[in-house]
Amino acid sequence: MKKTFFAFLAAALLGIAGIVETSAQESESESTVEQQRIGQWVITREYSLKRNTEDGVYEKSNVSYDVSFGHGFSAHIPFYYMGFSGLFAEGPFSMQFSDVRLDEAKSWEWGIYLPLDAVRLAGDHVGLGFAFGFGRTMYKFDTPHYFFTSRAPQGERTTYFSMQSDIEPYDETWFRYWSFKLPIQLELQTSDDGFFFAFGPELEYRFSPASRGRRNGKRKETITSNITMHPLNVNLLAQVGYDNISLMAKTSLFELFSGSLSHSATMNSSAVWPVSVCLGLTF
Repeated sequence: MKKTFFAFLAAALLGIAGIVETSAQESESESTVEQQRIGQWVITREYSLKRNTEDGVYEKSNVSYDVSFGHGFSAHIPFYYMGFSGLFAEGPFSMQFSDVRLDEAKSWEWGIYLPLDAVRLAGDHVGLGFAFGFGRTMYKFDTPHYFFTSRAPQGERTTYFSMQSDIEPYDETWFRYWSFKLPIQLELQTSDDGFFFAFGPELEYRFSPASRGRRNGKRKETITSNITMHPLNVNLLAQVGYDNISLMAKTSLFELFSGSLSHSATMNSSAVWPVSVCLGLTF
């Protein structure tokens, strides 16, 4: 009887010891959270560290990842935008389209912006937004004229808006170019999902200009891509919107073409400044 009692007592003590040992091992396990920031993206990694009782080495377990966007101030530079493009012909702030007759309904600009960073300046609703953008601008004309560059008698390369005498006239013409953009915007907002207003400069690199046309309903063809366009530009950009929708407008501070003719020299002047009014969507 005594032997049976001591056997039960020993088993109970071993069970208690095991529970204590298990509790001790669990107490040696701790949770760790690490965060890495890339622009406005925040990558959070959470895992548990548990020490191996045999050699005392900590091992990771229950590793989980979470990716979130926005921290503190979040800018509303649109992910995608599209709208009407135009040409100012008397400077970037004068509404003159008499020399370059556009088909405004078929002149478009579209592009995307990828957010790079946002800097909070005052509270969570005033700050600077930075992004990298890529876009395409196209102008459709209500005239068979088009932009082309030729060498003037003085030896200088000059851009014209006219028709070349040695080429058969086109029924309709277009001009297009591509661009990379780096906007820097100061934004004032009521809340992350409320009203906001933003404005600032946008650095732009223009490339791949081309005048294109079509005759007799045939496929479009490139008239010329050898056009002296100013590659570097600065736009003034402004946005007003609510939540994820905004109306944005911008105007170029530099002429589109180098070697352009002034308006006093010819009615077919190529001295123009691009402008656009677009609808933007932010995600």
